[in-house]
Amino acid sequence: MSRFWLSVVTAPIFITLILSLAALPSAHGVFLSNLNATCFRCICEASTGCSAQADCRQSYCGPFSISRAYWMDAGRVVLPNDDPSRWGSFEDCANDYECATNIVNQYMEKYGTDCNSDGLVDCVDYTMLHVNGGPRCQGALGGAFASKFFQCLRTK
Repeated sequence: MSRFWLSVVTAPIFITLILSLAALPSAHGVFLSNLNATCFRCICEASTGCSAQADCRQSYCGPFSISRAYWMDAGRVVLPNDDPSRWGSFEDCANDYECATNIVNQYMEKYGTDCNSDGLVDCVDYTMLHVNGGPRCQGALGGAFASKFFQCLRTK
């Protein structure tokens, strides 16, 4: 009888522990199911035409047109073996497509949310985060950026 009582008492604790561990992000970060190569490419296309020649213009750098504040908010991602405190590490990473993609990914992991309140967190939400910023991502996409972005999504 005591063995049965012990299992009835400990089972809910064990289940709670398992569910809590399952909810934790992995050591490699949060998996963003709808942030894929097409989404990155369309954000890039709308930002700068995804030009390999995109440098820094008016404090926005690289193919995704990333600001220093965005980079800092994303955790100061840098190229392999670089030091985030080195002068130029932001620019070098933001101007490199793969490294810039890592900056955007880190930013999305931090702020990923349903910006347009449609019940899904998808590429449109990630783009709204990219353009409007995490804390105020609800602003609609507009202008030439939106036209290029949605055209890219339709064709990819």
